[in-house]
Amino acid sequence: MNIKLLLARTVLLLVLSAPFLLFRTNPVKKLTGNLSINVLTREVGEEKEEEKAEFTSKRMAHEFKMLRNPVTGKIPANIREIEDEVSAKVPDKGFASGAWLRGGSVTVQNAYRNIGPDNVGGRGRGLAFDRRNANIMITGGVTGGIFRSTNGGTSWTFVSGDNDIRSATSIVQDPVNPDTWYCGTGETWTTDLAFTVGHGVFKSTNNGASWTKLASTADANPNQFNGQFDLVHRLAVHPTTSHIYAAVHNRLMKSSDGGQTWQTVLGGQVANNSIEGLCDVIIPSNGSKIFAAFSGKNQDRSLAGIWESTTGNSGAWTRIAGGTSGATDSVAGWKAHGVWSRAVMALNNANTRLFVLYKNGKSADGATPEPEADLFRADISSGTPSSYTWTNLNSYVPDEPGFNYGGIDPYTTQFEGYNMAITVKPDNDNILFVGGVTLVRVDLSKTDPAQKFRRIGGYGQNFFPQPENFIYPNHHPDVHGIYFVNGANDALYTVSDGGVHKTSTSVMADTVRWQPLNANLQTMQYYAINIQPDLDADFIIGGTQDNGTQVNLNPGTSLEHFQITGGDGVSASISSFTKNGNLWTQYWYTTLVEGAIRRVKLELDLNTSTIDVTAFDDITPTGNSGNGQWTTLFVNDPDSTEHIYYNNKNKIYRTRNASTVTASSWTEITGVRNTLSASEEVSAMAISKSRNNIKYLYFGTDAGKVYRLNNPNTGAASITPVNITPNSMTAGSYVSGVSVNPRSPDTVLVVVSNYDGNTPLNNIFWTGNATSATPTWQVIDGALGPVSSQSCAIVLRKSGVEYYVGTSIGLYSTTAISGNSTQWFNEGSGMLKRAIVRSLINRQRDNTLVVGTHGNGAFAAEIGDAVALDNNIVTGINDPVTNDKNFIQMVYPTLTQNEVLFRVGNMFTIKSLTIELFGVNGQKLIHTQQPYQNGSIKLGQLSSGSYILQITSNDGKYRHVQKITKN
Repeated sequence: MNIKLLLARTVLLLVLSAPFLLFRTNPVKKLTGNLSINVLTREVGEEKEEEKAEFTSKRMAHEFKMLRNPVTGKIPANIREIEDEVSAKVPDKGFASGAWLRGGSVTVQNAYRNIGPDNVGGRGRGLAFDRRNANIMITGGVTGGIFRSTNGGTSWTFVSGDNDIRSATSIVQDPVNPDTWYCGTGETWTTDLAFTVGHGVFKSTNNGASWTKLASTADANPNQFNGQFDLVHRLAVHPTTSHIYAAVHNRLMKSSDGGQTWQTVLGGQVANNSIEGLCDVIIPSNGSKIFAAFSGKNQDRSLAGIWESTTGNSGAWTRIAGGTSGATDSVAGWKAHGVWSRAVMALNNANTRLFVLYKNGKSADGATPEPEADLFRADISSGTPSSYTWTNLNSYVPDEPGFNYGGIDPYTTQFEGYNMAITVKPDNDNILFVGGVTLVRVDLSKTDPAQKFRRIGGYGQNFFPQPENFIYPNHHPDVHGIYFVNGANDALYTVSDGGVHKTSTSVMADTVRWQPLNANLQTMQYYAINIQPDLDADFIIGGTQDNGTQVNLNPGTSLEHFQITGGDGVSASISSFTKNGNLWTQYWYTTLVEGAIRRVKLELDLNTSTIDVTAFDDITPTGNSGNGQWTTLFVNDPDSTEHIYYNNKNKIYRTRNASTVTASSWTEITGVRNTLSASEEVSAMAISKSRNNIKYLYFGTDAGKVYRLNNPNTGAASITPVNITPNSMTAGSYVSGVSVNPRSPDTVLVVVSNYDGNTPLNNIFWTGNATSATPTWQVIDGALGPVSSQSCAIVLRKSGVEYYVGTSIGLYSTTAISGNSTQWFNEGSGMLKRAIVRSLINRQRDNTLVVGTHGNGAFAAEIGDAVALDNNIVTGINDPVTNDKNFIQMVYPTLTQNEVLFRVGNMFTIKSLTIELFGVNGQKLIHTQQPYQNGSIKLGQLSSGSYILQITSNDGKYRHVQKITKN
């Protein structure tokens, strides 16, 4: 795939007037002052849509591979119930009661700082306005939860419960009881699986300020996917009766008692996949009808089509379009059953005209591109279906004359109508707004093709004079919803993969302008995140879904991000500064899915307080752009940001000159490709710091394998990785995270992202002898076993080692490895508590832990208490880990007449112990050695008083210090 098709170049000036001093004081002086960034050449485009559809398909395949149980090949149907159970029984960090703690205490909760973004949103599908006060708005993210605004979208507040699932796709208000709202969950992406499986319907009775899940919408049979409320496609509330209608998988359901009970009023018994079972519902503002739309690909021919009812009761529905079984469709020009698929509907303000837009099975790509939807209008003013007049409006589906540009024109939606929306201008039935990848204004009163269509959002090719594929300023492609506020005819809102946007000009302007309404709407979906490695600054960089690579220059005082590359970004990193007087040079490395890697050169002039982007280079190893796996991976060497290890499927490349490397000057470590199978892809990587001039690169694969590469920086290109896969890791598991103790390459943490379900597998693995020929692994799942573990980090503190695992239900940590009895503790609250934690990175120099979530943006914790490391010293008693319970579990009694006992922990790779006893003046009184096993020290010959006991491991990495008193 030609990478030139993935990105567009533009020349613009981006000024960020944010302080450069970041979020705390360090011993090393940080950059201070107000700096601006002059982006001279900035790639901010998106993929062409014919490629983007392919990309979205690959993204879904990647998500499925990450999550499906490798034994059953399926995501467990009851996974939401399982996740709820796990979340409920894992205590918060700092919780000090419980038998497992033996009455002791746990390290206090880290203070997690929200670091944004607050100016860029992630994927959203629903938006609603309080009919009494349009400044009160409710929206959400498909993996980010529910947000509320009381000031017209100027800012948002997260209102989902801490322990609730993070999905919000359809939001409605009860017109009769306007303090009551409903929110549906779950999102259909593709035909074989809905990856964002929901968990019912949530209800608010205090005008959206807080929400509770309706017990009636919990899966009636949680051991199988029966589709009832796992996928809530659309909700509607009747304006006079308050009856709720839920268009769920393969059926329309109704509740007459505020969601306490439900009945199916229209549906079928024939099994359908998630696309075939799509349906929609809409109710006129006067409540005269209820309209439902079932996909034309529904396997039940008798169900497919557009339906209406005056009561909404079961058995009281009439099909008005879509045909009857075995008969020609009554609407002329309507596509045949099995050809058309998802349909969305809109009504005019007078409730006399019904518009239907459906996916028509055509393609806007290729030699003869055609619009990917059909459009029909029904005059329903008579109220009698048999007398409705239908008009074929296919000639008004956006198709600009003389202009074919993939992803922009003709009208493009994805799959079976994934991003598809329509609405009518309230004061003019002839003006439609049609959303897909782009947003187009359609004028039904015009016959001249040049006057029918006006592209006003999404992609904006020709908005600027350059003949390139630019994003429309302050808007975003992939439109999922289009809205007018009650009583307003000239202000339009959209929800898209970029959050919420509102027009800032008339919707009828030749050039419609937009303003983003994303302040504190923290729904960004990160794939990977990173931090400035040195303490000069705390720049945050990360790759995101459909929002490219995002950068925050000042996460301490600003949540604002800016986009440095477009498309779907993945791995990203920042180099150390090279300093030449007042001119400092730095490089940012970014990737796109499927293999592309970029290098951005920045020059910071301290005299002028500006950063100039002076180069933007494609450095993808020759032949690897556009043909890699979905997640393009690379890692920087922790000892030198000039060293980068890049992955493409079953290949790993290295460079020791990242700042100057070109596409042709990488070195492939051929031993990796010769060891891995052709179908095996590297899925996670981590590299150790140097110890005695030896380094180790650890990597996992999507085939459930873990490998160690010795001396990847200096070894021959043919060096062969060593298979160190835990015996208890299930074949086909997706290794999603690897982390190495920054002091000891022997200590490695590995996580697997696949769900357990009814076929258990092991997900979290730890070893303390990873550099041995056959490492000994412990499974440390504990209570986290059933959920998806997607990232991990090891934090080395002077007081001990902390292990962090990011999961599908939040961030968890432990300080005590104890096999499958390991006790995990929940980290964080609010948005972080149940967020999908896709990426973790810890800067060891000061222990700043950065958390990238897939749906709620980024967070950072200043853990501190960092251990200073020297690259090539076996860091023994100069700076050992002190009083780690995994090393020495306990020393007792500490007040004694004769003998002190000690009990070892679980670090069985330690060979021996050195035991020393010192007087309070420092004199060594006892010195002995023994194997790593329980033991004792005799004090009988010593006089009464206080002493210091010190027990040290044979490698000098661990030490236990205890004050002893002899009476």
